[in-house]
Amino acid sequence: MKKPKRIFYIFSIALILFLFSHPIFQNRAFGDTHYMNALAMIKFDEKIKAPNFIIKDLNGNAISLEDYRGKIVFLNFWATWCPPCRAEMPSMEKLYAQFKNEDFAILAVDLQEDAGKVRAFKEQFKLNFPILLDPDGSGSTAFGVMSIPTTYLVDRNGYLLGGALGPRDWANEDAFVLINHLLKISPKS
Repeated sequence: MKKPKRIFYIFSIALILFLFSHPIFQNRAFGDTHYMNALAMIKFDEKIKAPNFIIKDLNGNAISLEDYRGKIVFLNFWATWCPPCRAEMPSMEKLYAQFKNEDFAILAVDLQEDAGKVRAFKEQFKLNFPILLDPDGSGSTAFGVMSIPTTYLVDRNGYLLGGALGPRDWANEDAFVLINHLLKISPKS
């Protein structure tokens, strides 16, 4: 092989290896990272077990986070008086409608409000996903919630994947692709 042709091939291989080692290409290879970045979510690199909680839903039923093992859980901490929380609820409803028939759950944990007020809010916004009541703040404290809305994604094995502080448009293409990607990952024992 002639020297110029050999240099061209070596350069081409080096360029390809460099490009595929670049973070932008790595993000595309691991869709959850790319779409979490697109949603300005924090991806947890360490394996962190989601703290379990047992709190009641609007019907008075005790709900445990562990009840949702085997599903991707979208865990949102919020309150009716919080304008950013109110703003993101319609997009959460669209996300729920898109994936409600799959191994996906939304749990919206209201912080320390009266059940009647929360129930009226749910009816006003026509929300169909489960809303839980955290009257003493134990659920939010377990997750270190300092501001609302705060959202966590929990994998099928109960580990935290990532989180978001502040509101998001959860009905956009990036959110749909992220949830689709996470649903394709099988649980590990």
